[in-house]
Amino acid sequence: MHSDTVSPETYAEIVTSLPVPVWNSPLAVELYGNTLNVVCRSRRGRTAGVWVCPLDAEGEGAGEPAARRGFRLLPYASPWVDPGLHPVDRHRTVVSLVAAVMERVTAIDLPMDPRFGEVAALAEAGAEALCRHTRMLDLRDDKDPRESYVPKVRNHLRAAGREVDVDRAGPESFDFSRAVVGQPEAAVAARRRSGLRLGRDQDGTVHCLAATDREGVCRGQVFVLRCDGADVLMHSWFDRTGPRGVPSLLVDAAVARAVRDPGTDAFDFEGSVIPSIDHFMTGFGARAHAYPQLLWRRSAGSSDGAREFG
Repeated sequence: MHSDTVSPETYAEIVTSLPVPVWNSPLAVELYGNTLNVVCRSRRGRTAGVWVCPLDAEGEGAGEPAARRGFRLLPYASPWVDPGLHPVDRHRTVVSLVAAVMERVTAIDLPMDPRFGEVAALAEAGAEALCRHTRMLDLRDDKDPRESYVPKVRNHLRAAGREVDVDRAGPESFDFSRAVVGQPEAAVAARRRSGLRLGRDQDGTVHCLAATDREGVCRGQVFVLRCDGADVLMHSWFDRTGPRGVPSLLVDAAVARAVRDPGTDAFDFEGSVIPSIDHFMTGFGARAHAYPQLLWRRSAGSSDGAREFG
């Protein structure tokens, strides 16, 4: 296996026939603006894996590139590996991809996704894998997800249902300034641009739900991204002075919409390190799914030469 970087135009040509998730699509290259576009090929020239790595400047004014997201525009940033490969070749592909990125950056800090299973390859390449988690509802069986809701959530649904209605709204109506809090204006603007771009060209990939009270006042919204067989809860907000239970009602409506889509097998809350929010997610029966956060930093004075695996 050998990995190398390619131009955005070449990358788009390579992945046009590959079932890559949105974070490895040409659109991800466009959204992040500055990326390493890495392609791993077998000795016979077959594409074994690809990886869009967002780049951000490393250090105070140094301008050295680090593979990390300046803003969280997409939920994950893991490589895509051909699912038809033998486990040995999948392992080699990831080692090769990671090594290629290490040769070109000073540091890596990127979230893999819950379906990424090549943690051993990250270790072999010399990276660390910090364990993080998201919360997910499995929608693949015939069980009604509401059967897993705790009584408190059901009570919230009844209370909010008497006060507000939840309907689909255009992504352009989503209030990113209320959903992205505690971050600079640049982060809010970047997430809004990204969300609207996804909604414009990716039909059905993005949808927004809004909770409106009887006076026509919007009391909360959720912004959901559909990708890789899952509906991902990317952004949400609610009016704390409004009716009780609005967040639960919005999540329930988003889950119900995911259930109706035969191509969606999971609802991904995208996790939280804030205990109160994580506890809220568990009330819907959402189980913890671990995923690795890839961490690496080049040692002072070290330099890696090109390597080929397999």
